[in-house]
Amino acid sequence: MTKFSSQEIESQYNLIKTLLSDPEKYKDAIDTIKKDIAYMPLELKKKLERENITFL
Repeated sequence: MTKFSSQEIESQYNLIKTLLSDPEKYKDAIDTIKKDIAYMPLELKKKLERENITFL
């Protein structure tokens, strides 16, 4: 598995937080993330879990 830099993880994390700030506007992007969550870097998954951010 590829090791991601902390800068890449932070960038992806900030993008997800932005998308979740307006779920109606970004519905398609959020749905895509939900489908691809299995391929998300482990470091990013852990960061989202620590911040209690989920895709339900």
